Amino acid sequence: MTEIELPISKSIANRILILQALHHQPLMDVSDSRIPDDVKTLHRCLQAIEKGAEEVNVENCGTAMRFLTAYCAQLEGQNVVIKGNERMNKRPIIQEVDALLKCGADIWYEGEYGFPPLRIRGKKLHNPLDSSHHTITIKGPQSSQFVTAMMLTGFDVQTDCDSPYIQMTREVIRRFENGDLTIEKDWSSAAFWYEYVAIHGGELHLNGLTSESIQGDKILAHIYKHFGVGTSFDDTGVRISKVGRSKLWPLVLNFEQFPDLYPAIAITCKQLGKILFARHTAMLRLKESDRIESIKHLQPNGDHRIAMAMLAAHLPMRCDDIDYINKSYPTFHDQLCTLQSLSQKEE
Repeated sequence: MTEIELPISKSIANRILILQALHHQPLMDVSDSRIPDDVKTLHRCLQAIEKGAEEVNVENCGTAMRFLTAYCAQLEGQNVVIKGNERMNKRPIIQEVDALLKCGADIWYEGEYGFPPLRIRGKKLHNPLDSSHHTITIKGPQSSQFVTAMMLTGFDVQTDCDSPYIQMTREVIRRFENGDLTIEKDWSSAAFWYEYVAIHGGELHLNGLTSESIQGDKILAHIYKHFGVGTSFDDTGVRISKVGRSKLWPLVLNFEQFPDLYPAIAITCKQLGKILFARHTAMLRLKESDRIESIKHLQPNGDHRIAMAMLAAHLPMRCDDIDYINKSYPTFHDQLCTLQSLSQKEE
């Protein structure tokens, strides 16, 4: 049985980085080549800001853009422009900026209204008076990261969004306050191995995953039962194997709670001839690519998760598309090539 080493959860790592910066603690070491590029991007920007940089570039890292917006807004005396690539300039951030403006923040749009890049003058912020409570209200956020960014910066946020990512934020904050800097292995990256087994069969052991994970994407184990993939946990991770045939009746899923799983699940359905009714998919059009269109046309369009989902299914891609996966899973392509080589030898 092939052992797979998954990357760390960039969601957890980036939350910890912001908390470390806010509490003036040394930032975690990100020199390991296996660390996702998104984590290195936020780390680089935080270091630059700490040294007084007047401009930082987050490229296409939405997490860094959203977390740094709230972080920089409360850095008294710090003036900085946060910019990204062309795709980032099409990803809305107005809900988070509006919430910060109500707290007294000084933020200007450098380009199109409601979108990056942003010019921020840091100052002491306050919680606005909302009814009888000093809270910030963000209703129907386009991204749960707007809420998380405010929570990490110390604001009391009320929202009608019950995202597992917000629950994760609460738990990371609680653990951080207790001195726990544990970073779990990434469940969202496991999606591509579940996809691989569902399509090609076989058995894999994914090291480091636990059933008690604070990541909502652990729902993978349940979803992939529909594709005949069984999951069993042990002391060191999870074993996944093809134990039955895919049930061909339509699969109805609400992707509001786990948008990062859409590429792997959608391509699994395409390859196995299973109909997918995907609900609450509006946010998928605001990711690194328009994921609905990317899946429809089987084009990565600069999106790391589309690229990995296509690779796992053995779908053809240009060589330069592979570079996108470093955003979250730098070792994925090498691991996949090793697995394919082993499978060919066994045949």
